Amino acid sequence: MDPLDAIAEIKNVAGFYEVYHKTTFKCYRRAKDGDPQEVTVEILDAGPEVNKRFHCKATSKDGKRASGNPGATIGDVLYTLHWQDLD
Repeated sequence: MDPLDAIAEIKNVAGFYEVYHKTTFKCYRRAKDGDPQEVTVEILDAGPEVNKRFHCKATSKDGKRASGNPGATIGDVLYTLHWQDLD
């Protein structure tokens, strides 16, 4: 089933008013101190009928977290994510 179809069905059948499809990425970056850092990036998609459709959060393997503002595109949420909070 397509994730967007699933969002619509969950809202319709179960009566939820807010539903997200979550996609998870395992990433590697250099922290501010130059050390390698493993980070899990989660992108939440509420579907095309929502104005600020996407949310994003990132969590490093050592437990540091970063988030930002919701946005209309994945690019919007990635550019506004506070990556420095992972350092």
